[in-house]
Amino acid sequence: MADYPAGIDHRPRISGVQHWRWQRLSAIVLFVVMAYLVFVVSKLGTLDYAQAVALVTAPVNLLGLACLVVVGLFHASLGLEVVIEDYVPLKKGRRPLIYAVKAVLLFVGLTSLWSLVVIAF
Repeated sequence: MADYPAGIDHRPRISGVQHWRWQRLSAIVLFVVMAYLVFVVSKLGTLDYAQAVALVTAPVNLLGLACLVVVGLFHASLGLEVVIEDYVPLKKGRRPLIYAVKAVLLFVGLTSLWSLVVIAF
């Protein structure tokens, strides 16, 4: 049994390794998708509206945008959870705040994906 310093309750310790791994993996995927989409968006300056819509609605580019939305908001959710856990002083206020942030990010994600569907079809 582990010895705990004075003042620390005897509660089970939760490892943050899985959270850390998901955050690093999502950062790598986000970097790759952003690099691709910067290349694609650089082409938009010379196109008219119809050509720009055709470029955005191409299946590969549409999939890249959807991936950017999903992975970006997942990464943001992980990061904001860490910030809340580290900097919100009230222990009872942390969990509801984390759920509220995740609900807002879910709403933003669903709205963004719905917008992509409307543009594509």
